[in-house]
Amino acid sequence: MKELLSIIFFAAIGTGSALAQQMPGGQHMMQPQETGASQKTGKGTGLIQQVDREKGVVTIKHGPLPALNMGAMTMTYTVKDGRQLANLKPLQKVDFELTHDGRNYVITSIR
Repeated sequence: MKELLSIIFFAAIGTGSALAQQMPGGQHMMQPQETGASQKTGKGTGLIQQVDREKGVVTIKHGPLPALNMGAMTMTYTVKDGRQLANLKPLQKVDFELTHDGRNYVITSIR
């Protein structure tokens, strides 16, 4: 049983090592993975729950965003231009435009 666990353990480590590329000096660098996802954009309306100007984020309770295959939810988003947060307050109704690059959601416009 120990032998089987050892084989599985070392096979898993070997698989992880195969994803890494040896760099000069013995350092390793993970190879980027292609997501194949293009940037998508959606528009929504929501109610601000919280604004953090220092971090450049806003939490919005919003309805569904069909263009992004997103249901209604409350989520914190990064804002592309932090200056757009200057006049926003909790419980304020907003219209916003959101992009998704396959990994991150970013508000590009909020009013």
